[in-house]
Amino acid sequence: MGNTTTGDQHGPVAEEPSVRVSELQQELSGLRRALRTRATIEQAMGVLIVAHRCSPQQAFRILVRLSQQHNVKLYKVAQILVRLAARVELEHLEPLLRRAAQNNGAVGPADDVPPEPDSELIESARKLVVAAEENGAARRALVALYQDLVERGWVPPYEVLSRLPGRSE
Repeated sequence: MGNTTTGDQHGPVAEEPSVRVSELQQELSGLRRALRTRATIEQAMGVLIVAHRCSPQQAFRILVRLSQQHNVKLYKVAQILVRLAARVELEHLEPLLRRAAQNNGAVGPADDVPPEPDSELIESARKLVVAAEENGAARRALVALYQDLVERGWVPPYEVLSRLPGRSE
């Protein structure tokens, strides 16, 4: 009764066309982002399916558990896993994934593990990345360092992971 309506079935005149266009652009942007993150999550699930010989449902549960355990968004965990799978040999990746997935799912660190990596360890990892870029032999040391971080339940330093050298052909 008190609403001003147009003659069509869209209801009350509540907004300008420019406002509606802006809302639709935001919705489209959100849908595009969802499609991109879904593709990355599906790729990460594929890595887990191959490495663990598990079902898609189990792979998704592993991703969710890792996301919760490290307090990182699911698509970020998937993104890191996909990047890591592209850069680390399967023989090194498989044990890392197994250890991370078999963790009891606790969100916090274990009692015998320090709560946070110390800054010296992170700095050593960064230096190792620089060395790996200059010297291919440092790559094994980088994989070993990453393995130690995973075994301790620490969130891997993203800057280190993003700079891992590519696979040697």
